[in-house]
Amino acid sequence: MNIKDKIVYAILEGTWLSPIYVAMGANGLVAVELGGQEATFSARIEQFTQARVSCDQDALRPVLDQLREFLNGNRLKFDLPIDWSNLSSFQRAVLQATSEVPPGSVVSYREIAHQIGKPGAARAVGQALSHNPMPLIIPCHRVLTVDGSLRGYGGKGGVKTKRALLELEGAHLP
Repeated sequence: MNIKDKIVYAILEGTWLSPIYVAMGANGLVAVELGGQEATFSARIEQFTQARVSCDQDALRPVLDQLREFLNGNRLKFDLPIDWSNLSSFQRAVLQATSEVPPGSVVSYREIAHQIGKPGAARAVGQALSHNPMPLIIPCHRVLTVDGSLRGYGGKGGVKTKRALLELEGAHLP
């Protein structure tokens, strides 16, 4: 399957976070969604990317394999191209900085704000991360409040999932 002409998506089943929906185009990954319904996901991706969308499990097998390995504790980092083109420059900066947080580590929203040169923008960083189109791949679960509290996780299971992901990575939590 040639994914240059459209967006393809696939569904990861059989993990503790399933279903996980993944969408990719010619320039890389455009979305990951934890839970939900297939029809809702595909419609949202079509609207977001303005491209034809179809399911193709085989085309995204390497992505699904990496996600499965991560959720089974056998992978800490992803080796996947990301399409940043549908993001604002601020959101791209936040998500790229978040991508650099090592597995098992945590940083604060304030630290990300400082890192991207916007020291007063901790709340805006939180907002950008709350709209992370690729959770797990872009590890927004590694970003905490300045006091180390686990607040806010938009993915399936909320803060409970955030804690489980950090524990899976070996992070030391309060």
